[in-house]
Amino acid sequence: MTGFLLLAGATVVLVVGAELFTEHASAAGRRLGVSLLVIGLVLAGAEPEELFTAIFAAVRERPAIAAGDALGANITMLTLVLGLGTLLRPLPFGRRVRTYSVVASAAGLVAALALYGGVARIEGAGLVGVYALFVALTWRLERRPPAIGEVAEIGTEQSSESSSGSGRAVALMVLGIVVMASGGWLAVDGAERVVASLDLEDAAVGLTFVGLATTAELFALVWAAARRGVEELAVAGVLGSALYNATATLGAAALVHPVPAAGLLPAAWFAASIPLVLIVASRRGHLSRQPGWALLASYVVFVVVTVR
Repeated sequence: MTGFLLLAGATVVLVVGAELFTEHASAAGRRLGVSLLVIGLVLAGAEPEELFTAIFAAVRERPAIAAGDALGANITMLTLVLGLGTLLRPLPFGRRVRTYSVVASAAGLVAALALYGGVARIEGAGLVGVYALFVALTWRLERRPPAIGEVAEIGTEQSSESSSGSGRAVALMVLGIVVMASGGWLAVDGAERVVASLDLEDAAVGLTFVGLATTAELFALVWAAARRGVEELAVAGVLGSALYNATATLGAAALVHPVPAAGLLPAAWFAASIPLVLIVASRRGHLSRQPGWALLASYVVFVVVTVR
């Protein structure tokens, strides 16, 4: 019970930290004289909560929890989060979103291939390099910062803060990072207790409980986007975050501690296939409630199979 309470507390802490970070990143970027994209990359702004949690799990020599979090977060976002989103209103799948789907699936494929035999440090560096290459190519092709994860959300906001308040924004952004770091450490502590109390494998706990805890902010993002009529942006953000986790988050965890393949390969292949399924399910240009219910059912089946 204590482990689950710690995971619930970690969820709240991670959401608060992520909100602090994303809300003030725009003004902080102006203060530091760099673009939002650079802020996002340097401080892992695409999905900082998953990154911190995975790194801390690797530091505490629980690499299966770290990799499980990266893959489990992707499965949670692509099934549970998007499935619930369709219950609010149909989610549009335009050309740009379909492009994100293909690229996210390719990133998932790279992650699955890297997991064969486990992810060594050199392979972890390669995964981080794949993400950096994607960002560089997107920048070159679009001539503007790509909308990736929460960077997309930030890029749509028009900040009204004055230059005098930029220093405060930097401080609050750093505070958000510290809060997320605390939440990540708390999540790993809770995961370790769940492993001990339920006699589950590290990978199973990372794929389910930790993955769910670290994706809490995405639920709020999709909900807010649906209310504001910018659902396509939220869907692109989810797919961009999935790409980030499959490369940068998994790669960073492997750089800290090599990641074993045990119990992770089926989840990796499942995560890689979901974006392609979304393309097929949205052939009419949107993801409706029927495929949404199917996504929700697939998540339930995934959890049951993983923890049984």
